[in-house]
Amino acid sequence: MSQNDTRGDSRAGSAPLAARRDSSARGGGGLRANALAAVVMLLLEYGLGIWVNLYAQIPAGDHGKGTFAAFGAAVAHGPAALGVHAVLGTLLLVTAIALIVRAALAKKAAAAVTGAIAFLATVAAWLSGARFVGDAADGASFGMAIATGVALLSYVVILSVPGLTEGPGR
Repeated sequence: MSQNDTRGDSRAGSAPLAARRDSSARGGGGLRANALAAVVMLLLEYGLGIWVNLYAQIPAGDHGKGTFAAFGAAVAHGPAALGVHAVLGTLLLVTAIALIVRAALAKKAAAAVTGAIAFLATVAAWLSGARFVGDAADGASFGMAIATGVALLSYVVILSVPGLTEGPGR
C-alpha cells in the first residue's frame, strides 16, 4: 500500500465522524432523546406521586416546614416512595436545564422556549411538592398535577413538531 492509499483511508475514516458531527448539530444535539427521557421520567414521577398521595404517610413532624426544609425532610425522613419522588423531581429540573442548553447550542429558539416552559412547570411542581410535604394541602397536590401536565405537554410538543429538533436552527 502506498502512502497516498494510507492517507486516503485516514480521510475516509474521518468522514463519518464529520458527518456525525454535522447531523448532530442539525438534529439539535440530542434534543429528541432529552425530551423523550423527560417524558418517561415525568410519567414515572406522575405515577409515583399518585401513589405517595394515596398511600404514603407523611411524618407529622414535617408539617409546617418551609420549602427546602420540607424537601430535605422528604428525602431524609419521609417514606421511601416520597424520597424517590422528591429526588426524581429534582432530576427532572436538571433534565429540563439540559434540554434548554442543548436547544440554545443548536440554535433552536422555539425548542429552547418550549423547554423553558417545561422547566418553569417543573419548578412549579417541585415547589408545590415541597409545600405539600409542609402542609398536605390539596391545592399543592393539584398544583403538582397541573404543572406536571404542562411540562409533559411541552416535551411532547418538542417531540412532535417537525423543525423544533430537526433542520437548520430557528
